[in-house]
Amino acid sequence: MQRIAHRARFILAEPNLLLQNAVIYVSASGRISGIEPWRNSSANRNVRTVDWGSAVIMPGLINAHAHLELSALHDQLTRFSSFTDWISQLISRRRLWTAEDFMLSAANGALSALSSGTTFVGDITSSGVGWKATAGIGLRRVVFEEVLALEPDQAGRAMWQLNSLLKQTSPNSLLVHGISPHAPYSVSSELYARAAELSRKRRMLLATHLAETRGEVRLLKNGTGEFFDFLVARELLPSGWRPPEISPVQFLARLGALGPLSVLIHCNYIDADSIRTIKKAGSSVVYCPRSHAFFGHDKHPVRQLLDAGINVALGTDSLASNSSLSMLDEIRFLFKKRKDISPCEIIGMATQNGAAALDAGGSLGRLKRGYDADMAVLELPQNLKSRHFLNQILEGAGTCMATIIQGQTVWQRV
Repeated sequence: MQRIAHRARFILAEPNLLLQNAVIYVSASGRISGIEPWRNSSANRNVRTVDWGSAVIMPGLINAHAHLELSALHDQLTRFSSFTDWISQLISRRRLWTAEDFMLSAANGALSALSSGTTFVGDITSSGVGWKATAGIGLRRVVFEEVLALEPDQAGRAMWQLNSLLKQTSPNSLLVHGISPHAPYSVSSELYARAAELSRKRRMLLATHLAETRGEVRLLKNGTGEFFDFLVARELLPSGWRPPEISPVQFLARLGALGPLSVLIHCNYIDADSIRTIKKAGSSVVYCPRSHAFFGHDKHPVRQLLDAGINVALGTDSLASNSSLSMLDEIRFLFKKRKDISPCEIIGMATQNGAAALDAGGSLGRLKRGYDADMAVLELPQNLKSRHFLNQILEGAGTCMATIIQGQTVWQRV
């Protein structure tokens, strides 16, 4: 069967492994069968050569946290008085949408991600149609089905609805299902525990927004503040509710919701004890730099998390709190704002760390023999040199010209 040889001026196999004038061989099954110095392959009838010229082929970028179905909210929620005010506006907008609106919004988001070299997304959906919204587009996804219920006696119904939804889906090599109990201010202890049990039983990833705001921390520790007022005003706080009087991380640990399959989104406000707990559990953290800046949060503890040996991936969050779904934009923003994080670490967070967070560390995130051929091709200036290569990419050199998933070019610039 015919192989494809992708040749380029540079191949960035891993953050610290840059090859010049090399070629990647992709088998008919869509996996990498070899990487070697370039030699003219045209004489071999079993190899079709694609020469990308002055470009770099790198692992496909991995967006470990997004809400593709919120893409239609781009630039619509820019004025708000507090985080809960922003949430209120988001809920009001979503209530007006039909299933078709959600599907179109998600599909447009998926196409936007593909056009910037993203090959894999951890996508949270609550519409019930998110899993089928990008059928035929070719984007690899973990679709995290969101569950919410603060009333303890609603946990059973929430899980029944989730299981009913999962039964509707068809097998797809580019789609894996996960579960997402939304956040400690919207999910009861009972629902978190049941979601964690399902995650372990079916080996499903569990993603949750955690320690995103000071208000969330305050609600759990002493039952006051912005979120308490928000829940009381909307009559969402269960009768007799009492705060657990612990941090969000310890709250999840107590419920058995931390572990290697847990993806903790944001973790903007965590202390040293929480970092130790996350490390011990083997959970991953997803940091969303531009969304973090959008809300004006304090400096993110990403340096402390990395130093503790925790797997930290990157995400864009949604277009309701970001200007694009481009992971290139995300890593370039991070490089500009956080000089305490090295270029290798930034590229790693957007590739191999993202793969590890989404339970695909053995097949994605690197360009390596046996790995799936998920790749981004960036066109480079002719005068770009190999010296300080990552710095130049992160400073803005390189525009996406193609996105390849399982060896298939699913997007190419016209």
